[in-house]
Amino acid sequence: MRKFATMTAACLLTACASIPAPMIADPARCDALAGEDWRRTAALDVAAELLTLAHVETPPDRAVWYVAADGAHAACLPSTTRNTCGQVLHTFQPQVHRMWGWSDSTVRREVCAD
Repeated sequence: MRKFATMTAACLLTACASIPAPMIADPARCDALAGEDWRRTAALDVAAELLTLAHVETPPDRAVWYVAADGAHAACLPSTTRNTCGQVLHTFQPQVHRMWGWSDSTVRREVCAD
């Protein structure tokens, strides 16, 4: 029984050590991806809902948020897709009060070296 407990403890420790670190956006790379038309801002109160709209499960505090002169907002996050590198910028366009639009065609992806 003691051997089973030791093996279980070792297995749990191995699993804890293999959990990947949380993905957080790189501000400098996000700034380069966003470009000059965007300025950094705090996350909106509906940031979690916007990320859900974009099918992103990353918490809002791990993104770098931007606003444009026309009221559009953007969230820059590290890519969560397997075999994809770089940062991803999701753009959200205000529609009517508390309604936002998002389209996969508005997503900008960082180009990575091979």
